[in-house]
Order: sequence, then C-alpha cells, then structure tokens
Amino acid sequence: MARESGGGKVNIGAASLVLIFIVLCLATFGLLSLSSAKGDLSLAERQAEAVSAYYEADSKGQEWVRQVDAVLQEEMGHFDDSSSASDAVKARLGEIYHQDEGMVVTDIPMERGQSLRIELTLVCGEGMRYQIHSWYVYDSGQYEIDNSMPVWDGSSGA
Repeated sequence: MARESGGGKVNIGAASLVLIFIVLCLATFGLLSLSSAKGDLSLAERQAEAVSAYYEADSKGQEWVRQVDAVLQEEMGHFDDSSSASDAVKARLGEIYHQDEGMVVTDIPMERGQSLRIELTLVCGEGMRYQIHSWYVYDSGQYEIDNSMPVWDGSSGA
C-alpha cells in the first residue's frame, strides 16, 4: 500500500516554472510595447509640431509673395525700361531686393532654429513678374563647437 500511495503523487513543479516564465515574458513584452508606444507618441507629437510650424511659415510666405507681387505689379507697370523699374522696386522693397542679382529674398523664422527661405527672381516680359527660384527650410541656428576635449588628430606626436 505504501507503494501505491507514492505513485499517485502529482509533480507540478515543471509546469509551474513554465507558467511563471510565460507570465514574466508576457509582462516584459507588455512593458516594452508600452515604452515603444510612448516613444512613438512623443515622436508623432514633435512631427505634428514641426509640420504645423512649417505650414504656418508657408502661409506667411504665401502672404509675403502676394505683397511682393502687388509691389511688382505697381512698379513694373509704370516704367518702360527695366533699369528704371528696378530702381523703383529697390526703393519700395528695400533690403530684401538684391538689385545686382535681380532677386527678392526673405527668411521667415520657424521653431527650433529653422527658417523658411524664399527667393524670387524678377522676370520682365511674357506676362510674368517673377519666378520662384527657391523655397526651402534650412537650419538657421548658430552652432558652438566644443573643442575643450583633447582629441588625437592622427599625427604621431613624439
């Protein structure tokens, strides 16, 4: 009888260890998923802010182009020769008109040290007053390079 009572014993140690391992794996993957989702949310919010800032600057740029076009329409219609028209445009637009290049240029500041640069090339004739030469975002921030750490420059210093 002693032998029969020992044979009916159930061994649940291995099954418990496997179950504990599975629960720990699921908890770890859940935490990793949560961390990844928070990172994705943060990245999406920053991207949304950047897109919003770009479209705000783009809207200001469109308004600026409209104002420049109105000035060009007024001034280019009054003169027959291009040099007189160029002088009149320079008088109206001031520093944003680069007379030697025949370009009107502006920078519209954005967030995080970026700016939207718009360059218009003046065109006389053919019913056109200007062409958009460039319209792009660039990093306008000032960089300070830290040279305080001595780094080996590759030369053998003996």
